[in-house]
Amino acid sequence: MTAVISLVGLLSIVAQSASIDDALTRQLNDFLTAASHSPASAEDQRVFDAFFADDVIYTRASGIVIGKSDIMKSLDEPPKPGDPTSTYTGEDVTIRRAAGNAGPVIIAFRLVQRMSDGTINRYRNTGTFVQRNGRWQAIAWQATRIP
Repeated sequence: MTAVISLVGLLSIVAQSASIDDALTRQLNDFLTAASHSPASAEDQRVFDAFFADDVIYTRASGIVIGKSDIMKSLDEPPKPGDPTSTYTGEDVTIRRAAGNAGPVIIAFRLVQRMSDGTINRYRNTGTFVQRNGRWQAIAWQATRIP
């Protein structure tokens, strides 16, 4: 009987882990879709607001550290005439959880930026997510350009 209870508990943890992975993967894809829109719509801004925690530490590929207010302000900047537009996708997504499902979750992936002028840029991104008020938010983000 103890073995059955243990197995049921283990299966429940595995199912919950898969559910967390699925939810975070959807959230990441929604974020990348919103990031591909310029200028950002009100819905895109809501996606960014939900994605990043108020106290996020974001280290850009340039090494500059910014916070959520900087991220949100950048969404209001209109594109410059003649600048190429970009679409973003994530590849090679890896999700790691701390002990159990209660702690932070790490997402690492290759970000691919496809520009309308044919340029393709790649970055390694890593985000640390915590669950607050029933939703997952990034509290730390690191982007590194792949040469």
